[in-house]
Amino acid sequence: MVDRRGFLAAVMATAVLSKTGGFAEDFIGTRRIGKSLVPEEPCSKPNYWCTWAAQNYMYGQNLPDLNPEVLEGDSGSRLAHNAMTEETLFGKTGWAANLFPRVRKDLFFLLDDGWEVGGTATFELDTKKFPSFTGSSADRLGKLNRSIRDAGWRSLGLWCRNTPGGDADRSLEAHSQSAEIKYWKIDIGDPTFNLVRLRNETHIPLTLEHVHGELPVNGDWRKDGRFGSQPWGSIRMEILRHTDVYRTYDVTSILSLPTTLDRVAEMLKGAEGHSEVRGLLNVEDEVYVAAAMGCTMGVMRHPLVGMRPGKDVDLFFNGPRQTKKRMDEVVRALRWQRIAPPFSPGVGSVTLSDEVLTDSWNFERGQTWQNEIIGATVRQGAPACLARNLSLPSVRANGDKPFVFATRFPNGAVAIAAQERTQADKGWYMPACDVTLDIGNAPGPYGVFGYFEGLTLVSDKPFQGKRVFAQDLAGDEAIDVTSLVQIRSKNLYIPGKVIRRVGLQNATPGDLSAPGLVVAIG
Repeated sequence: MVDRRGFLAAVMATAVLSKTGGFAEDFIGTRRIGKSLVPEEPCSKPNYWCTWAAQNYMYGQNLPDLNPEVLEGDSGSRLAHNAMTEETLFGKTGWAANLFPRVRKDLFFLLDDGWEVGGTATFELDTKKFPSFTGSSADRLGKLNRSIRDAGWRSLGLWCRNTPGGDADRSLEAHSQSAEIKYWKIDIGDPTFNLVRLRNETHIPLTLEHVHGELPVNGDWRKDGRFGSQPWGSIRMEILRHTDVYRTYDVTSILSLPTTLDRVAEMLKGAEGHSEVRGLLNVEDEVYVAAAMGCTMGVMRHPLVGMRPGKDVDLFFNGPRQTKKRMDEVVRALRWQRIAPPFSPGVGSVTLSDEVLTDSWNFERGQTWQNEIIGATVRQGAPACLARNLSLPSVRANGDKPFVFATRFPNGAVAIAAQERTQADKGWYMPACDVTLDIGNAPGPYGVFGYFEGLTLVSDKPFQGKRVFAQDLAGDEAIDVTSLVQIRSKNLYIPGKVIRRVGLQNATPGDLSAPGLVVAIG
């Protein structure tokens, strides 16, 4: 995290460079500046990459044919469980050594089901799967954690389910502490929050994540597919009130965005005004939602494609969005959170638009593990606009609108995102839009995610005489874009072509990610 004073100092340093001939090269009519607007220090909030989706892609690789039904239900879960091995993590193509090289230090490496032996909450590393990690139980786990850190990751995180309760939970936490494990993904269980109480008594540095189990689609999916309001005192609010991290839970790949957005909207609204809430919302793999809405992320996407026969079926990432080809979005989202960290749902105000956008999809076998929606048209609705600590953005579009959401962060940073729609007859598509956002007296910097025809930021104070800097969040060098934007009194207009060009400047070849950039005024 960077405070306003430090960030503005960096911006002004770049301005000095511009006056003393310190530019490197021309860029679409302006010049690069030899300084980054993104801090090197990772965000301290708990983000992670979870192995579960990658585990589910292991079985069937290089087979001559594959029946998608074997990947569903208990059969698919067992195959994924079996795929968790030492070779999978640390071999030549192992995930720990190859994935997310630029942002590993921002992420816990979270092992999902299959790492432990004897049940779902023994915390005993499976020695048959991990033969190189020898010694006592604590030694084995500690060695595994060190290997993960040596590969450049923040630390090891662990999945568990249905811990035993009582004093037995205390021994599990002590065992974990001895291995310096600092994150648990508790996937069902701990209904009385015994783990939290014991952790608080011992003051060990352990972050605990809880959930309320959900189906992968919301509500009556044959009609509007809404999550429903979450009043204070409801079971989901009670979980959020007691935990460190509340994960919004499983979704389908194709309708992930509206499903997750609606859950986030209702959880934020339910927590509004309750400053006693200290926990964070985790929105799983919707990384631009996490970045722009002040939430943590449980990243699950991976770049493994084309390794299964036929249609290369993957129950976790499939459909027209092609999420596995959008790895740069993870980098941009995490680097934005170095500037604007996630914060509690109980902080500040939440505004939801009355307008609801409804997406739809007709699911085929191989696109979901939820059997009842295969062959059916599923609908999922969410507010067209969401805002935290801001007025709702104004969105102008001819025809369909995108989802638009924005946040003012406690440190004065602001983020806004426009994201695509999904329809059975159109696929994953981006409606053209012009967006205006009233930022009030927020000093910035400003994060911009997605495609816009144009974006206008309206301030309480005039922008005249200011210089405007921008940087691809996946890059390391800012650009003076003052000549490419329009300043009219208190309005700063950023053309869509500037957002696209700067926000994709450092794109990985072949990556399909939407733009993500940081804008600073100096």
